[in-house]
Amino acid sequence: MLNILKKELKDSFRDRRTLLLTVLLPLVLMSALVFFYENLLTSDEDETYGIVVNEEQLEFAKQLLTSYDNMEVTGVANVEETIANGDALAGVIIPSDFEQQITNENTPTIQVLGDSYSQKSALAASYIESAFGQYNQQIVAERLQQNNIESELLTPFIIEQVQTVEGDSSMMLIAFLVPLMLSVAVGVGVGPSASDLVAGEKERRTMEALLMTPVNRSALLLGKWITMVIIASLTGIITLLIVTVEIIFFTEKLKEGLAFENNEAIWIAVVALLVIIAFAALMASALMVTSILAKTVKESQSYGTPVTMIVMLPALLTSSLGLNELSTIHFVVPLMNLFTIFKELFFGVLNVEHILLTLSSNILLAIIIFFIGRILFMKDRWILSNK
Repeated sequence: MLNILKKELKDSFRDRRTLLLTVLLPLVLMSALVFFYENLLTSDEDETYGIVVNEEQLEFAKQLLTSYDNMEVTGVANVEETIANGDALAGVIIPSDFEQQITNENTPTIQVLGDSYSQKSALAASYIESAFGQYNQQIVAERLQQNNIESELLTPFIIEQVQTVEGDSSMMLIAFLVPLMLSVAVGVGVGPSASDLVAGEKERRTMEALLMTPVNRSALLLGKWITMVIIASLTGIITLLIVTVEIIFFTEKLKEGLAFENNEAIWIAVVALLVIIAFAALMASALMVTSILAKTVKESQSYGTPVTMIVMLPALLTSSLGLNELSTIHFVVPLMNLFTIFKELFFGVLNVEHILLTLSSNILLAIIIFFIGRILFMKDRWILSNK
C-alpha cells in the first residue's frame, strides 16, 4: 500500500493541473475575496459624494451639510433629471419658502431623491436625511424652549444597547469568510485528483494492470484515498495560510478580527488544522465514490461538481446565527459544523465538546462513505472499463 501511495502522490503532484488547482487557484480566488470584503468594511470617509439641490436653496443646503466634508453640494435647475442622467448620486428638493414655513410653524415637505439599489446613492441619501434629522431636532428644541417646556419631557427613558458577545463586524465576517473559502478550495483542489485516481485509471484502461499487482484491492483503494486526503488537506492548509497572511499584512479592517493572544492563537491554529484534515477526509471519501461510479474523468467531474458546491449551503443556514444560538446539533451535522466551529474559533471560544463533536462526526461520515466506496471497488462492474 505504501508503494501505491508514493506512486499516486508522485503522479498527482507531477500533474500541472493538480498544482494549479491546489496552489494557484486558491491563491487567486481567496485573495480576491479577502480584498473584496476588506473594501466592503473600509470606511467611506475618503469617498466624495456628489449631491444636488434646487438652485434657490443651494446656500441653505451647504450650510446644513457643512459638517459633512465628503459631501459635494451643487445647485441645479432640475434635481430629478440630473440624478437620472447620472450626474449626481442623490439630491434634495427643498421648498423655496422652507424657512418661512418653519417660522410660521407649518410642516413643509422635503424630497430626498436617490437610488436605493445603489450602495453609494443610498448612503448619500442617508447623509442628507441625517442632516435634516438633526436640523429637525434643533427646531423642536428651540420651540420647546420658547414655550418654556423642558426637552427632557419628550424623553421619558433612554434605551442603551449592550453587546453581549465581544467582537465586531470584521470578526463576524471572517468567521463566515474563512470556512466558506476552505470548503470551496478543498473541493476544487482535490476534485481533479479524485477524478483521475479512479475514473482516470478506468478511462486509460490502466486499472486492470493495477489489479494484477500483488497489492489487494482494499490496500489499493486505501492508498488512493490517503492520496486524496493529503491533497485536500494541503489545499485547505495553503488556503488558510494565504488568507491569514493577506488579512494580517494587507488589510486593516479584517485584521481587527484576528486580535488573539499568543497562546490562544496557537490553540486556534491547531484546532483549525485538525478540522481541515477531518473535512478533507470527508470530501476525499465523497469524491472517491463519485469517481468509482463514473466511467470517465469528465463524468466523474460532473458527479463531483454538486458535491463540491453543496458544501456552501450550510454557510447560508448559519451565517445569521449568533454564538448563543448554536446548539449541539450544529456541531454534529457534517459540513454545517465546519462553519459553526470556525465561528466559535474566531470569537475566541475553545469548546472542547464542540471540537470533538465536529471532528468525530466528520471522520465517522468519511469512514462510512469510504466503506461504501470499498464495497463498490471490490466489484468488477464498477472498476473495470466497459469499452
